[in-house]
Amino acid sequence: MNNPVKKPFTQKERLCRVLSAGRFLTLYEIQQQCFDQFGVHDSETALSARWRELPGAVKQKRRRDKCAAWEYRMVA
Repeated sequence: MNNPVKKPFTQKERLCRVLSAGRFLTLYEIQQQCFDQFGVHDSETALSARWRELPGAVKQKRRRDKCAAWEYRMVA
């Protein structure tokens, strides 16, 4: 019996899956979710670069009220 090789998600796919829940998350929180869900440590810098590659129509970002961090989410 052959075991099919599961193709790992790309960094951009991991980012989209984490942000598809619709919650606002900081880059640090996105990084933690990627590790928790996929076992991969993506740097905040790399995640930010993948964020910039996404189409503007699906992206939202804002400043978190209690600190100066930006938080991000995807919308349908």
